[in-house]
Amino acid sequence: MSSTTPIRILMMEDDVGQARLAQRALQRAGYEVEVAHDGESGLSMFQANTFDVLIVDHQMPEKDGIEVLHMLVAWNALSPTIMVTGNGDEAVAVEAMKLGAGDYIVKDVDGNYLTLLPTVIERILDQQRLVDEKQRAEAALHQTLQELEERVASRTADLQRTNEQLRTEIAERTRVEEALRQSEARNRSIVETVIDGIITIDEHGTIESFNSAAERIFGYGAADVIGQNIMILMPSPDREQHDAYLQRYLQTGERKIIGIGREVVGLRQDGTTFPMDLAVGETRVGNRRMFTGIVRNITDRKQAAQEMQRADRLALVGQLASGLAHEIGTPLNVIAGNAELLRMDLETQQFDTNILDAIVRQTDRITGLVQQLLTFARAKNEAMGPFSLREPLFHALRLLETRLSHEGIATSIDVPESLPLLWGAADQVEQVFLNVLVNAWHAMPDGGEVTITAHELDHERVQVTFHDTGVGMTAEAIDKAFDPFFSTKGEQGTGLGLAICKQIIDNHQGQMRLESTSGVGTAIIIDFIQANLND
Repeated sequence: MSSTTPIRILMMEDDVGQARLAQRALQRAGYEVEVAHDGESGLSMFQANTFDVLIVDHQMPEKDGIEVLHMLVAWNALSPTIMVTGNGDEAVAVEAMKLGAGDYIVKDVDGNYLTLLPTVIERILDQQRLVDEKQRAEAALHQTLQELEERVASRTADLQRTNEQLRTEIAERTRVEEALRQSEARNRSIVETVIDGIITIDEHGTIESFNSAAERIFGYGAADVIGQNIMILMPSPDREQHDAYLQRYLQTGERKIIGIGREVVGLRQDGTTFPMDLAVGETRVGNRRMFTGIVRNITDRKQAAQEMQRADRLALVGQLASGLAHEIGTPLNVIAGNAELLRMDLETQQFDTNILDAIVRQTDRITGLVQQLLTFARAKNEAMGPFSLREPLFHALRLLETRLSHEGIATSIDVPESLPLLWGAADQVEQVFLNVLVNAWHAMPDGGEVTITAHELDHERVQVTFHDTGVGMTAEAIDKAFDPFFSTKGEQGTGLGLAICKQIIDNHQGQMRLESTSGVGTAIIIDFIQANLND
């Protein structure tokens, strides 16, 4: 017996002697054996207890061995069973085996079968163990197959859902790609048909795109410039400064054109230059920083502006000529009259020096008018460059310092040294400041104060304000303040001072305006453009 747990056996044997012999033999072999002497009591004992092996004699009262097997099969409770038959009962043994008996043994008269019985018991137990293992394996296999089927079904459902999602995503991606292709086609059409040049460069300044308008503007074909540095489209000194400017922007974010836009000079393939408006925007493509420049050739616009300026200047010259004829006519009449009186005095030998003084005064007045007209004519001809606001301002103040102090006029100045440099002709700006200060002086005959302040408006302009505490101006005088030959000083003024100042500031691309309240004072406000030292 291979198992350490005792095997419990139920023996159904009607022969009491044979039953006792078999029980003792099996107990000596280590089995636990209970005996029933007929089939009916044997079935009752089987139902009441648990047994590992049944040994059933064929010939029994009440129910024989075959009937017992039929009952056990009907109950679906057939344990490993050995059918004990007599000699010549092979047919019974075959029937028992068909019903499910595990084995059979032939009972001989001498009792030798008892010696074989333990071997037969172990054999059917081994068979049962194999059957049990097979059943367990089949059950496990069935469970595994069922789990696999469930997994396959689940995976199949997942795959179906995934496939459906993929089909949806593919359809959506196809739709998006088609929309993107259409958008790209529209964008290409727009880029290729706009009148402005559109140029894209990378963070190293290498040209990556160059539209048809850019080809027309610069004279290059796209294939000629793509892959080249953008500097080939710039004249000196911009060409030499561009890379340093771009790297400084990438490192510090300091911008001069990017995101702002301004007027610059372009270089054509044939070497000629032209004015253009340039606006630059920045985008990121992955880890790359890209810059798109929009270029517009403004040669025609500049020429039109120059023509308009010439027309305005001619109109102004006409206005000046008319005013000059009137202004010079009066002193000339005085000179002519006094000259006639002088001639008469010469005839009578009686000299009046007041006549000569009148002639000199009127001659000086004409000379002053001519000088201011010359200043007006030269207003556009001086070279411009960067300069500090404080230089012409403090020079003008030094020239008038003694006179202002003598007239009881105080000055208050708030002009920081940190202000950026301005762009223009410093000498002309000094003349503007002198004129404004002289006007303030004349507006305060009883003394007063001139306050001068300056501050940076934005990254492109600086504002200067001159505020006096003088007599102020009427609304009518304010409207005409910048008109040539308009003056509130009578014969003491030519009426050209503020007109010339306005012309100078306009030529500096600045703005000049006047605010005044009669009896309170006047403010002259001037906006200058900053110098761009990176241009």
